[in-house]
Amino acid sequence: MVNFSVVLPTYANDDPEELGTAIGSVVDQTRRPDEILIVKDGPLSHELEATVERFETEHPSVFTSVQIPTNQGLGNALRTGVEEAAHDYVARMDADDISVPTRFEQQIDFLTANPDVDIVGGYIDEFETDPSEPVGRREVPTDHEDIERMARFRSPMNHASVIFDKETVLAAGNYRPVEPMEDYDLWVRMLLDDATFANIPEVLVNVRAGEELYGRRGGWEYAREEIRTQVEFYRRGFTSLPVFLFNTATRGGLRLVPRKIRRIIYEQTARE
Repeated sequence: MVNFSVVLPTYANDDPEELGTAIGSVVDQTRRPDEILIVKDGPLSHELEATVERFETEHPSVFTSVQIPTNQGLGNALRTGVEEAAHDYVARMDADDISVPTRFEQQIDFLTANPDVDIVGGYIDEFETDPSEPVGRREVPTDHEDIERMARFRSPMNHASVIFDKETVLAAGNYRPVEPMEDYDLWVRMLLDDATFANIPEVLVNVRAGEELYGRRGGWEYAREEIRTQVEFYRRGFTSLPVFLFNTATRGGLRLVPRKIRRIIYEQTARE
């Protein structure tokens, strides 16, 4: 039996209605989690607290929470969540996404059938207003070798869709506060530790997109973190010099182009 926790970070700027929809999609699963851990990244608004309390009251045996005194970012919130999670496997969930009803059933069945796999994700559909009307799909490789090959150029996992072995993540050093690269940073360290990756070729999560998303993916700060990440991958021996130079030029440069151009490039390269 695979028991698992869902770690769902939230912070003051999240939308209470979207948070309620996200939590509801975790509760209404064909395979319900054994624990739903809400990580409060700093003080929440009254409306957000009320949303969390409503679910805690309705499902007291499943819900738990941890309070971080001040907002410290997603990487730190996920690090705390993994450390505090009660079960051997941990699933990711964002406060504004929607998991499909069979997401966890599919992932737990996959892990049960493939006990050598340390982390499994899947495809995501992106939507702007209505999850039933996706504007794009991000497909990722399914086999470990293809995942490792893609990882040298870009993240091979849809972060919002993953479930992983807790001890494997802790052994690799857990999440680090290196936003917005906290997921890609962790995947590479896990690959260097010989963790086994997989993706299910099915849409597991509906993810909100839109102009705000593309705005967050650009700017000088994002470009600096992109370059820092590529330098670390090269120093660790994960990428060769030609790959490092290519990634620095293309990925770093992408963060500095205007938002509309970045959106077009992203839609042509990252989506179906």
